Amino acid sequence: MKLILAGATGFIGSEILRQCLRAPTFTSIIVLSRRALPVTLAKHTKLTVIIMKDFTVYPAEVLSQLEGADACIWSMGTTAAIPEVELDYPLAFARAFAPTIPAGQTAFRFLHTSGVLAEKDQSKSLLFFQEGRRIKGKAETELLAFAQEEAQTGRWETYVARPAMVLKKEGDILKRMGGFVTGTVRVDVLAAVMIDVVCSRNQDGRIIENTEIMERGTLLVKGQKGK
Repeated sequence: MKLILAGATGFIGSEILRQCLRAPTFTSIIVLSRRALPVTLAKHTKLTVIIMKDFTVYPAEVLSQLEGADACIWSMGTTAAIPEVELDYPLAFARAFAPTIPAGQTAFRFLHTSGVLAEKDQSKSLLFFQEGRRIKGKAETELLAFAQEEAQTGRWETYVARPAMVLKKEGDILKRMGGFVTGTVRVDVLAAVMIDVVCSRNQDGRIIENTEIMERGTLLVKGQKGK
């Protein structure tokens, strides 16, 4: 399986990359990044890093390297929820890459990282993080709408992951709180779910809420430890 990963240098993306490099399911991983990855990672035989100067522009030489990909995990984002990063970048990728997908190919699975507080209703009054929650909600709406536009071609599925607070897998905060913090999810648990989503078929695109992430991810991580 060939995977495209955006945001591999971030907190969530780096854990996704770590797990993907270990998984035999993936034969090729193409990372879209603004900067080079650590040398120890960059030398991995199934990893290719494309340095992007502009995430809204996809020249032919970039698209040619993405050709044949089965899925993309988009884990790029900022705590400030900058519109260009949250909305423009993933939409630019979708619009550039979708036309290159051959007719008859199994639907390309695009998984976008959002957040549990994302708000699709742009006119709704919010008590906190108003702009950030709205822009994340708008990104969800437009990416899901893009999948609907592509429905007749059958070549694109959009998934949205809505995690709550994401913690380090070491669980320091959880230990200090007696092992329980409502709604939080460990980064390795979230990564396992996101990988499972893009590897699974016949899901037709949808939103994966935090409750499902916690339940599904816990089972997946336990399964990994049991191997």
